[in-house]
Amino acid sequence: MQELVEQIRRNCAISDAKFWGYYSICGLLMRYRELYRNEQGLKPWERIEKERITAWIEERERLWKGLEHEDLQQLVIGGAAIHAFDVNRVNTLLNPSGLVYGSGYSLFGKPTFFLAELIQRREIYDYRVYYAGRELCRDLAASPAMLQGRCIYIRLEVMESLLWDKFQELGPGKQGSALEEIFSLYGITKEKGAPEEDPAAIGGKIESMARDIADLFVLHEIGEAYEDDHSDAWLGFLSVCNDKHCETYTRGIKDLMADTSEMGPLKTIIRNKDLFLLKCYMVFLDGIRKTLFPEIGAALRRFSETGDWSTLEHARNEGYRKAGAMKNTLLQLLAKESGEGGLSAARDYLRNVFSRA
Repeated sequence: MQELVEQIRRNCAISDAKFWGYYSICGLLMRYRELYRNEQGLKPWERIEKERITAWIEERERLWKGLEHEDLQQLVIGGAAIHAFDVNRVNTLLNPSGLVYGSGYSLFGKPTFFLAELIQRREIYDYRVYYAGRELCRDLAASPAMLQGRCIYIRLEVMESLLWDKFQELGPGKQGSALEEIFSLYGITKEKGAPEEDPAAIGGKIESMARDIADLFVLHEIGEAYEDDHSDAWLGFLSVCNDKHCETYTRGIKDLMADTSEMGPLKTIIRNKDLFLLKCYMVFLDGIRKTLFPEIGAALRRFSETGDWSTLEHARNEGYRKAGAMKNTLLQLLAKESGEGGLSAARDYLRNVFSRA
């Protein structure tokens, strides 16, 4: 098993060596920290010693320098050579041992891999959902949820880190917010003048939160899977756009379509009148999705006064219509003119949209 971990870890390092420069300085430092925690077995609420992580970063950058021209390697399991992205075959071999393997492509087309302890496996609609616990190895890029083919991966460790970061945001200005309400449901508060709670005790509550909130991320991935019309053209643009800002915008449009689709999280939340997941959705709504979807904030304020779920449904429909229109315009521009001309028109359209957003 250690041999397999080292094989996957090497592919992680090769990917990191080729793509670390795509991140901003702040983004890279954040990813350094999380990768270091993973390799040292530290929880998000455990302290990192500055001297040790500084030495680790220096060593890691030396490793990357020696790997930046290497190719990803096949995995050898039980004598069989398996492609690094053949997750179905790898998991057929690993799942009986209580492990789950995930691979795919993240922002900037970066290959991403992880190996973790398998907590649970379940079927939702016609998708197999894997819940990953302690991660034995991973790379710089780590999303709380991944979709590949008919498989959805929920990474609870990554979700715990996100929640811990959200906890750090709590303060006097957050009183009465969805963020404060969600944490208070688990007995986590940050009141002025109150004694600080033991981080380990807070961490245990955050672990429970991560398991409960996982459904929100599952629903998003299902929504994304069902919004795959023209997926080849869409993915083709992402692979060649050569502009990380436009790629971020494009992925944001796709994420909003997933959130607001008939199979996505908002539809399920509204149908089930699920106040808990509604608050969770608002807590995790950020970045491009938040910029594109101001309707949901206004609808939530009206909903808090009237309790009328149709207000939220109207906002959901508007968000879906808007995201769909942007996606269609982008695809039409790409189809109208082939090659660099179409790419340039698509990039100009995205920059124009987001300069006004």
